[in-house]
Amino acid sequence: MIRCEFVDPLLEPRWNQWILEVPGATFFHSSQWARVLTQSYNYPLHYAVMRDANDRICGVLPVAEVRSWLTGRRGVCLPFSDECAPLAAEPALLEPLVQSLKDLGRQRRWDYLELRGGSEAVRGATQTDEFWTHRIPLEASEDLQFRRLKESHQRNIRKAQRGAVEIHHLKTTDAIEAYYALHCLTRQRHGLPPQPFRFFQMIYKNVIEPGSGFVALARSGGQWIAGAVYFEFASKALYKFGASDPAFQHLRANNLLMWETILLFRSRGFQELSLGRTDLHSDGLLQFKRGWGGEETAVRYHRMALCKPLRQKKVVTSGLGAKGSLMKKLPIGVLRGIGALLYRHLG
Repeated sequence: MIRCEFVDPLLEPRWNQWILEVPGATFFHSSQWARVLTQSYNYPLHYAVMRDANDRICGVLPVAEVRSWLTGRRGVCLPFSDECAPLAAEPALLEPLVQSLKDLGRQRRWDYLELRGGSEAVRGATQTDEFWTHRIPLEASEDLQFRRLKESHQRNIRKAQRGAVEIHHLKTTDAIEAYYALHCLTRQRHGLPPQPFRFFQMIYKNVIEPGSGFVALARSGGQWIAGAVYFEFASKALYKFGASDPAFQHLRANNLLMWETILLFRSRGFQELSLGRTDLHSDGLLQFKRGWGGEETAVRYHRMALCKPLRQKKVVTSGLGAKGSLMKKLPIGVLRGIGALLYRHLG
């Protein structure tokens, strides 16, 4: 007899242990990420847990409810998450697990339910987005790891080393502030508003300070010139955010930063580093991620109409066109204000 219940991961101290009972759990399924989402954007959480006749957990589907006068009301698994597939011990359990959220969504008047990965086999699901993901196996030796890299990455690492670029792995508030300054600079260069600083404060409070992640920063001449934010869960690590100052691009600090972080995760016994999702048309970022010798796979997002017919989705982050060009000219302070207003509605 299979039964489904809804659990608040913020109140259940065993949540992270529970999700590890089902194959495929990632950082985005964790209670740490749930806290970031609720404390940053106040999203109500609806985490479905399926149990078998022996009371063992055999399915998990975490969903946050995005309620917006601008973009409507819907359930998302999960906002600001690269990939958060439903967890099911057997393929046959996927449909009843998703159905439990569809039933809830109709009660709560959601326009649709969105799943980010692992939903190709769900009946009635319409694909709305597709991205590449990259996962790097962490080898037994540094030499084997280095041989995975493309020659251009190997050269860039050596160039950064000769240029005396320093890499620091930090867990301080100063580090998250230094990263955020680079993040704003990078978002401006791409014609996009940055996420609110509160979002990164909550990442620090709920992920970095408790020991489930860190900030990596590259320094040259006493100045921070590149940075990244990494998360950790079980034996897997995740590269979530990256940014840099274009004035120092010639130093190839991003390459050395990633390489030394890969070595750090190797030394600590991690098995894999995920580089997150990448838009299909982000040629420069794809070239950077492909150079580390990982496995490239597609992740597809799907939606299921509940209380309204699906409308054709416009991908905000990958094709702003004239609007993006305009945003590149706006001061960072203005872009931060736009981000503070906008991101909660986008989810």
